[in-house]
This record gives sequence, structure tokens and C-alpha cells, in this order.
Amino acid sequence: MAEVSSNLRGYLARLAVLTAGLLVFVGASLAHAFGVLPTAPTIVAQYLGVVGIVWGLNGFLFRTLPLSGFFLLVFSAAAFGVLFLVGYFFQTIAGPFLIDNAGQFIGLIKLVDLIFYAFAFMTIAGAGGCAFSRNIIYSAWSLLFAFLGVAGLYVFLGADFPAVAQVLIYVGGVLVLILFAIMLTKQIGEDPRLTNAHLGLPVGAALAAVTVGTLAYMAVMAPWKLAPARSYEPVSAALGTAFLTDFLLPFEVASVVLLAALVGAVIIARKEIKEHSDTVLE
Repeated sequence: MAEVSSNLRGYLARLAVLTAGLLVFVGASLAHAFGVLPTAPTIVAQYLGVVGIVWGLNGFLFRTLPLSGFFLLVFSAAAFGVLFLVGYFFQTIAGPFLIDNAGQFIGLIKLVDLIFYAFAFMTIAGAGGCAFSRNIIYSAWSLLFAFLGVAGLYVFLGADFPAVAQVLIYVGGVLVLILFAIMLTKQIGEDPRLTNAHLGLPVGAALAAVTVGTLAYMAVMAPWKLAPARSYEPVSAALGTAFLTDFLLPFEVASVVLLAALVGAVIIARKEIKEHSDTVLE
């Protein structure tokens, strides 16, 4: 009975901190929107609110995550950075666009813009699926969509040769090689033995906080300028001429190095297979 009462008090305490964090976060946002609270205190108050929200949710949704002390602050910083980027996007880009062009969406949005956003979403979704999927087969297929999305973005940059090389080399070569390695390797489907698994969350949260903070700083502080659209010209012919004239020697040296690496990989693989078969026969 005492244990049940203690757990109930713990849940109520986390629920109270969660509610307080939500109120602090929303209150600081509203105060800043009405000009009552400056920017720096608003960011501090919102971060403290996120810390309270994360700590409160840790008792309900994130029970398996060891969030306390320094790890709680780092994880909250990463979550706050993601929320900041999402809020900045909706406030600066999506919000004014939806408000000003609510009735003229079809007339203002061009097909080229929709295709660009589709490729951008494909790239981000494919990269996320490759990184966070627990099944290596699904990760490989997600990597396919990420590669195709990057190739599409190269086309929008007017870089026709990198776009074709992306499809031929990474999709047609590297990804196919990865899929064959997955299908032909028996041990790859077994459960991996992870060491220092408890460090994965703190290190990942720290890297996420640094990455999101850097991206947020660049998005806010960079002097973005609109440049006039330029006509794109193919560069494949110029690159082919350069490879066969001025850069012929480095191109051939790189080909020989890649061939030597391929032959060495085949020799090492055959040696390991032979040693394994001799051990089995003994």
C-alpha cells in the first residue's frame, strides 16, 4: 500500500511539473508575441518550460530513458531546438504564406515548386527512415529514396552531371551492393551486441542539440537574398572534355586505385572464406 501511495505521489508530481512546464512555455510565447517579454528571457523561459515538460513526460511516455540531471538538460535542449526550428518555419514561412494566400493557393503555387518540395521531403524522410529504422532491409530501402531525392535536388541546382552520377553510382552501384551484401550475409540479420548502450541517448542528444542549434543560428542570422533565376546549361560535355584532356592522368590514377582496392577486397574475402571452410572441415 505504501509503495502504491509513493508511486501515485510521483505521478502526481510529474503531472504537476508537466502542467507547469506547458503553462510557462505557452505563457512566455504569448508574452513575447504581445511585446511584453524580450527575446532572451523568452528563450530562457521556454527552455525551462521544455525541461519541465520533458521531465513530466519521462514518467509517462519515456519511462525507459534515463533522463535526469545533465542528460535531462541536454535532451531538453535538443527538443527545444527542434521546436524552435518548427516554430520559426511556421511563423516566418508557412504562417504568412497560408494567411496571405489562403484563397489563391492553386494560382500561386507552381508545379516546379511542388516537385522541389516533394524531392526535399523524399530526401528528409528517406534519411530519417534509414537512420531510425530497426530493420536493416527497411534502412536500405529508405536510403534508396534519400539518394533519389538528392539526385532530384541536384537537377534543381542545374547540376546535371552530379544528378546522373548520383543515380548511376549511388543508386545503381552502392545501394545494389549493400542490398546484395545484406541478402548474402547470414550473420547480418542476427541481433547485434551493443557495448556502452547507455551512452547512445546522451551522445545522440548532445549531437542533435549542436546540430539543431547550428542550423537554427544559420537560418536566423544568415543574410538571405533573392537572386534572379538563371538559365541552366549542361556541364556534362565540359566535364567529359576535362577528364580526357587536362585531368586525364588523375582520372586514370584514380581508376587504377579503385581497381586495386576491388581486387584486394576480393582476395581478403576469398581468404576468409577459405579459412572458415577449413575450420568447418576440421
